Amino acid sequence: MKDKENVTFEEFFKQNAKRIHYHMHKLGSYNPYREFYVEGLYELWMAYKKYEPNKGPLATYFNYTIHKRLIDMKNKQDKVTT
Repeated sequence: MKDKENVTFEEFFKQNAKRIHYHMHKLGSYNPYREFYVEGLYELWMAYKKYEPNKGPLATYFNYTIHKRLIDMKNKQDKVTT
């Protein structure tokens, strides 16, 4: 997606919602309260809002931000449980 002005967040969400599940699965970050999914959804929204087309593809930016955020959450959760 190069021109976000032509795409609503709803369309963007439909196109990218599976990315949240992909990163959760990759990190083994499933939990019963869906905290990781909510954080992923928040990062999706923030990526949509902050995206600057001249800096590269939105998918790359989103993948980076969601992966980083879920790693931070997982590390924090692991510290609490140990």
